[in-house]
Amino acid sequence: MARHTRGIGVAFSVGTEVRLLATSEFSLRLLGSPLSDEMPRSEVMSHGQPTGVIISGAVLEAAIRWNDLVLAFVTDNTISQEAMHIYLFDAGFHVIDSAWLGSIFATGVFSLVDVLPPNTVRFSFLGETVLTLELLNDDTFALPYVGNPCGVSRPFGFHRRFRIGHAPRNTQETRRAD
Repeated sequence: MARHTRGIGVAFSVGTEVRLLATSEFSLRLLGSPLSDEMPRSEVMSHGQPTGVIISGAVLEAAIRWNDLVLAFVTDNTISQEAMHIYLFDAGFHVIDSAWLGSIFATGVFSLVDVLPPNTVRFSFLGETVLTLELLNDDTFALPYVGNPCGVSRPFGFHRRFRIGHAPRNTQETRRAD
């Protein structure tokens, strides 16, 4: 079981299309004070250089390269109301899809369960529920507000580049036994 420690990048290859990025390749620079009452915002950094792209969130939990795209899991680092943003960036670091996970008064701890070639990531955030994220090759039609697991919000839109769902029940039980 692969795990990712908060804020530390680990580089390894899984097949030829999916790779966890090191923080030297993809990172965030927090804007403003970490003690501010405002929601945290960060600038995306590529190979230590600013990209000019500003996103919500403070702590990069994991960044995964898939083909020419980057999938980033970013948390707010807010006590008792932790939230996670999932961003899919194109080669120019423009956000092409995103999702938000969270719940009021919930404490979230991110865990990267595994990366399954060619296009699936399994992770947990709120509790022990394992979620799957399937990356899609092209924009895929989706109805807004339909089909997302409890606690997952998406911006309004009719197209998606990734799907989030629950891992099959028997997979969760197998993982707990490991």
